[in-house]
Amino acid sequence: MHSQSLKESKTLINLNTEWKFKLDPNDQLKLFQDNNADILEGTILPTKSWEEQGYGSKSSHQPIGTWKKDREYEGAAWYIKEIQIPQDLANQNIFLVLKGVRWLTELWIDGVFVGNGESLSVPHRFDITSYVHAGQKHRFVIRVDNRMKFFLHESHIHSYHTATNWGGITGGIYLESEMPFSISDIKIYPDIAEKCVKFQVTVSREGCNDLSNWTLTANVIHNGNIEATEIVEVPDRVEGSVINQSFAVQLEDAKLWSPEYTYLYDVELELKHNNEQYDLKKITFGFREIRTEGKHILLNEKPIFLTGYVDCCIFPQTGYPVWDIEFYKKQFKIVKSYGFNHVRLHGWTPPEPFWEAADQEGMLVQTELPHWSQEFLIRKKEANQETSEFLKRELKRIIQALHKHPSFMMLSMGNELISVEGHNQLNEFVRLARELDSSRIYTDNTGFGELPAHDREGDYYIPTLNWHPPYDIAFSALPDTTLDYDEVTRLEDKPLIAHEHGQFTMYVRPEESDKYKGILKPHWLEYINETLKAKKLDERLNEFNEATAIHLVRSLKETMEKARRTKGLSGIQLLDIRDFPGQGHATVGILDVFWDSKDIIQPKDFRQFNDQTVLLMRAKKRTFFNGEELSADLEVSHFGEAASSAKLTWKLEEEGNIVGERKQNIIDIPAGGLFELSKVRVKIRDGKARKLTLKASIELNGNIFTNEWDFWTFPRLTLPKNPERIWTNIETLRSILYGARIEGTVGINHLSYKEENELDLVITDQLSRDVLQYLVDGGSVWLMAKEGRQHDEVQTRYLPIFWNYVWFPQQTGTTMGLIIHDHPSMNHFPHDRFSDWQWFHLVDNTAALGMDLIPQVKPIVEVIDNFNRAKSLAYAYEVKVGRGKLFVTSFNLNEKQKMKSPEAHNLFFQLLNYLNSNDFSPDVEITIGELLRIFKVRSLFRV
Repeated sequence: MHSQSLKESKTLINLNTEWKFKLDPNDQLKLFQDNNADILEGTILPTKSWEEQGYGSKSSHQPIGTWKKDREYEGAAWYIKEIQIPQDLANQNIFLVLKGVRWLTELWIDGVFVGNGESLSVPHRFDITSYVHAGQKHRFVIRVDNRMKFFLHESHIHSYHTATNWGGITGGIYLESEMPFSISDIKIYPDIAEKCVKFQVTVSREGCNDLSNWTLTANVIHNGNIEATEIVEVPDRVEGSVINQSFAVQLEDAKLWSPEYTYLYDVELELKHNNEQYDLKKITFGFREIRTEGKHILLNEKPIFLTGYVDCCIFPQTGYPVWDIEFYKKQFKIVKSYGFNHVRLHGWTPPEPFWEAADQEGMLVQTELPHWSQEFLIRKKEANQETSEFLKRELKRIIQALHKHPSFMMLSMGNELISVEGHNQLNEFVRLARELDSSRIYTDNTGFGELPAHDREGDYYIPTLNWHPPYDIAFSALPDTTLDYDEVTRLEDKPLIAHEHGQFTMYVRPEESDKYKGILKPHWLEYINETLKAKKLDERLNEFNEATAIHLVRSLKETMEKARRTKGLSGIQLLDIRDFPGQGHATVGILDVFWDSKDIIQPKDFRQFNDQTVLLMRAKKRTFFNGEELSADLEVSHFGEAASSAKLTWKLEEEGNIVGERKQNIIDIPAGGLFELSKVRVKIRDGKARKLTLKASIELNGNIFTNEWDFWTFPRLTLPKNPERIWTNIETLRSILYGARIEGTVGINHLSYKEENELDLVITDQLSRDVLQYLVDGGSVWLMAKEGRQHDEVQTRYLPIFWNYVWFPQQTGTTMGLIIHDHPSMNHFPHDRFSDWQWFHLVDNTAALGMDLIPQVKPIVEVIDNFNRAKSLAYAYEVKVGRGKLFVTSFNLNEKQKMKSPEAHNLFFQLLNYLNSNDFSPDVEITIGELLRIFKVRSLFRV
């Protein structure tokens, strides 16, 4: 049956024209009194912030780690307007609704105080029925205060680094009206097992004593057609002012709502008396269920993997959440193209258009209470009562406002709230949430607390995998792909989601400043640009961006695949798909803050490791010697529909040629887990050092999923012809430099000078006066710079810097990747100019070579420093000193644990061959003084 469009009985009147306005920085005004009205000189629209409309002052604050508003104001402000109440609202209940408010509101009508509002998450709604009269004009006075009232800390809805400390009413002011005897609330609970929709309807019976012959009619509509109808009688004998009515509507062929199929139903609920319509409410819902079972999150009774990202309430043009559904729909289309089905809202709840867009586009959303407070860190200490009570009220408001949205799946009580143990008050919040709405899943906080959870309340938990014992941040991505996070997930029997996963960064992109057209400006770029220009690094931005973007993506791929290799993990919340403008500016995103692509990876390539089905590879190592067997195991993390059969193909390629392949049929891949597919075993042929690529694809349920991984193979190189003419003080080289002179001194015999003529090359890990003399006299020296022997040293790790240097300056690795420049010493080592896994053991946990004092020297293997510090660094360079030649490296080539690996073995002998060849001919000379300003010198070596 086709549905005829019925008109809701609720009336909505837009009041978004100009209001009189005045700031009250000293809290001195009492503008609800008529005699103060003449001091209001300004006007304002209630759809934008105060600052956007010219209010506030310029700030002298010069933030080095976040953006800055053109104007700033914290305090109170007054809105005043004469409003004519329409005559046709007579005998109706009337409400004033304020949307998008930061933060506290008070309302007076005709000088009489009505009430106050306090929510950061939902509109402020005032019942003004007894304060106004239809057909008459009334004076409305609203006081808004955007200051922090409760101890909520830096939640992203009120942090300067994200949504800023904006002020005002940004979503508009409205009058709403409804009949006194009306439908006041509708709760809808789909039931898949019973194939029905269960309704809980609240009817306000104000002014109606005779309840006979009243009915509720529910029409469930899809695409304009009535799918089902249910008529129930309203009880004629009820105590109190409200009637609670429960009933079910059968939907035998209900279409389930999911990220893939966003079927939405409309409900028209009519309240009738003697079959005449008295009230009508409309609501949209999705037929879906969410629950947990063991370690799985079940959506519509099927396990789902949450491919999620974190939304940090970042609105670069406004500084506050916008009220445009098209904005959010575009945002969700973008993220879904990259394989995301889930978003975690970091300490905030967005406005209604966000949720409507999420329903329509199919996003699974976790919202949070608006705080990052310190009140729950100590288990036995009660939180501040005022703060705790506010959060409890806010929790009730959020659940009430969002109930109808199928995209609202999960709720956390806040960001990183506890220590290693839980807090009873948060447990109470979780229990309260379940009582209010059992159709969602809840957790006590996002990110903190160690497992097992013991007495913590939660349907699921969100541990920080890379910080949870036994792991640390250095474990987040490694060349050993047999590793996973099983040691964390084995600790808990409930679903687990990876908290703020990733956080690798790339170089800054100053050109993005041109996109800022609103109240905010990227102030952090000013001092960064000054630094880059002073060192002429602004001329190399494209080069640095390419190198660090490739490094970011390669690192991100591995850490996300490591999570997918983990049994018992139900999702990832990546931080972030976008860059983060504050907290030092974290360039973590594949998109910029405007949701625009940085063009560092295409959506189809990102989906290889971020989809409901992901092919995975386990291998102990990425590097081999020629002649060894490349051994890898293929698996699939599959959370799509179960497949009775699948076709797997893998092939190993080198330089475009296939050197191994297999096709096989796979039987029975159930939904919701990790499954072994095939073993790759290929003997590597002899030849030069080179890259191998393992490519795999699987076809199941009519879809093809692909992925690929790189390996490197190296020949075993032999000793040079003249090992006896090589001198070294490095004892660990004894096992690979057979026949070399390994002793404590060279070039100086006690205190008398003796020129050294029996050496072709000196290999040392630190400068001494005798090595320096040998060099100046024309010798060739390979300085394997020992950690601690530079005056200005930067410790590095292979992975990109975590978040940024300004916020986390004490972390071990503070650089952003490599550029391998065209140079004969690197001609035979396989690379594509940028960081990749064959470099991991060569550079991880080693000190970079400082080059700030010798800017005339071009590095061979360049280390890109973070853009905050922007030092000139390298792992290899060469110079002339006096009549001699100096080659300097800081690779891990002489550490026992790493020097016998294929890549270290190969690079060592390739560099040795280069240094013994005529190609070793540095073209830039530095002075002894410049060298001494870089490296510490010892008087004599002693073995």
